Amino acid sequence: MLRSKNKAQTALEMMFIASIILIGIALVIPSYFEENKDMTIVSYVRASASRACDYLNMGVLTDDPRYSPLNSALETLNGLNPNLRVLRIETSQINGTITITVVLTTPYSAINNETLASAVENFIVRDLNMTTNLILSNGTLFYGDTAVNIAVRVEG
Repeated sequence: MLRSKNKAQTALEMMFIASIILIGIALVIPSYFEENKDMTIVSYVRASASRACDYLNMGVLTDDPRYSPLNSALETLNGLNPNLRVLRIETSQINGTITITVVLTTPYSAINNETLASAVENFIVRDLNMTTNLILSNGTLFYGDTAVNIAVRVEG
């Protein structure tokens, strides 16, 4: 009888320990996946912004439809290498919408920053829709149920 009682107590203790572990996992995993989703989106935007900078810095027009939003900006540069680079990426999240601001920098003040920023922003949105699993719906990008807004600034 004593042996049976010890087995029951050991089983209850094991169930208690297992429940604590499972509760801990249930509390940690969702925040990990949320952080992972945000980092995935930021890395997609960073790669796309780098592709735009590389294309504009190269200075050669292509008929690839993916780069068409950048062609007018490239023509206005008129052979000038803008030496664009990604300076920083800022993020903010409000009510299931993540806003990612890409700040580009160029040493030239003669470049129209608003036109360039608009072209790069259009490119990033189209590029993310074409090359990643972000979906463009009614002018807004979505990653699952998270709306993603892209903004681009060019600082001289």
